[in-house]
Amino acid sequence: MPKPLNGLVTASILILFVVLMVPTAWYLRPGWNFVVVMVLMLLFMITLGLGISGRPAGILISQRNIMSLSRFQLVIWTVIILAAYLTIALERVKAKPSITDALAIALDERLWALMGISTASLVGTPLLQSTKKAQTPDPQEVLKTEAALTAKGDPVPALTISTNAQGVLFANASIKDAAFSDMFEGDEVGNTAYVDVAKVQMFFFTVIAALSFGMTLFYWIVTKSPAELTSFPPLSGGLVAILGISHAGFLVSKSTTHTSTA
Repeated sequence: MPKPLNGLVTASILILFVVLMVPTAWYLRPGWNFVVVMVLMLLFMITLGLGISGRPAGILISQRNIMSLSRFQLVIWTVIILAAYLTIALERVKAKPSITDALAIALDERLWALMGISTASLVGTPLLQSTKKAQTPDPQEVLKTEAALTAKGDPVPALTISTNAQGVLFANASIKDAAFSDMFEGDEVGNTAYVDVAKVQMFFFTVIAALSFGMTLFYWIVTKSPAELTSFPPLSGGLVAILGISHAGFLVSKSTTHTSTA
């Protein structure tokens, strides 16, 4: 079991990162302050993971001791949007008194929709999977999974699979067993040894959308004066639609049982 950081050490480091965000956003060049604030937020989350679970990526690990794609997605958008808001707000505060209301920063409705979609996946996934916890996987399905995991070099005895499983949902024995590959594997005993295409699709849509919007925000902050930074750059309706369709397919996949039951 990974050993978490000392509580006092963790708290001190977290406070340091939060304190550093303000002078970083205030003094660094526009655009680059946004980038460094994002890095500080990521370091905050890494420290939080180390302090609670003993894993740098602890914030991504769910109660089933697996790394969650929904958590990954929400973390990315949270870091990008909050870092940009803090940076833009402080750029406008520096320009006072020429700007009377420094916090009057409008967020595109499509951006709220995107955040809502990401949150819905995180909250909706456990709800859709709750009925699966009451189901019992077929013993033959467990043996089949054992053979598949052994064949790919990750041997897990059938007894361990059955013991750790939450109904038909696959679960690792401990936090240290969580891996990045969890985000692309099936959630159930019957398909955990296989790639989940819906997850792969959503991962790429998320990464491409986040990188595109992040770069747009960077140039937005670099090229506009504080007085012009009254809003976030508009988000493409087509991009939100694509992400919505991807999430819909992801949630439908979550609601379908892929494992034979006893």
